[in-house]
Amino acid sequence: MTATFNPAAFSAILMGDESLTIACGDMVLAGGHDIAAVVTRDDAVRSWAVTQDLRVLEAPRDLPEAEVRADWLLSIANLRMIPDEVLALADKGAVNFHDGPLPRYAGLNTPAWAIINGETSHGISWHMIEGGVDEGDLLAQKLMEITAEETAFSLNSKCYAAGMESFATVLAQLEAGKLQRTPQDLSQRSYFARDQRPEGMGVLDFNASAQELSALVRGLDFGGYWNPLATAKVRVGETFLNIGELEIGTNAEAAPGTVLQVTDEGVTIATADHAVILRGLMDIAGSPVTATEQFEKDTLLPAPDTTTFNVADEAR
Repeated sequence: MTATFNPAAFSAILMGDESLTIACGDMVLAGGHDIAAVVTRDDAVRSWAVTQDLRVLEAPRDLPEAEVRADWLLSIANLRMIPDEVLALADKGAVNFHDGPLPRYAGLNTPAWAIINGETSHGISWHMIEGGVDEGDLLAQKLMEITAEETAFSLNSKCYAAGMESFATVLAQLEAGKLQRTPQDLSQRSYFARDQRPEGMGVLDFNASAQELSALVRGLDFGGYWNPLATAKVRVGETFLNIGELEIGTNAEAAPGTVLQVTDEGVTIATADHAVILRGLMDIAGSPVTATEQFEKDTLLPAPDTTTFNVADEAR
């Protein structure tokens, strides 16, 4: 990509491990700015950097040893904590992309948690790296709707698009040398830790409403990509089956957990209000299973022992 002349050009250290890192890096270079080094563990980002004839390092700790300095450090789709001695290499400051609306959704996997929690909107944030994790002043934020069919995969895609679109605003601030900083109201902060998991490790409790169960299944649907949380599961006796899809049916006049109908394609089960149809069932190894081989009509699936599951999860 050919860079344009920019009298307000700056230098940056670019750190990240996803395609958004590349997309924003292209925008930086196209604006006539210099990327002093790219820090990544991702092969695609590394290949892009090599193609652009940029210096590539694997870990943040490599930067001081390589004597790399820059005006800015840009952390884009980077999940690694950045040591203070590395932040000090950026003379003007460090900026981070976050895939959640700060301060309400700080931490990791926030698109999935937003769906699981029944939110109707989500967002992305660009913020300064200052203070605690995800606590720095906001530079830009963009909100988006969470639809009734939203999955973690589709919302992550929306976050990518929003990050691309809003980075132009951040880039303009860096070029002008005038940051439009908005302090976060940390009294509104929620934080989702790396090891935080859904209640009961994703096993459906049919005493919940159909909408709550739909949100859980969709929030754990990463579209075949790496799932950092858990899979949505149904327990049948001592067997656990992964769930590919949940559809909300009609009102259910049966005890929650009652198997109402079984076909080769799926199983219909009563919840606290409506029936739900589970499809795309698989064993824990990921092999498809037939519902008629696993369920019997009119049987009652017991509520999962979430306390036991949560203790097991904590012991992992």
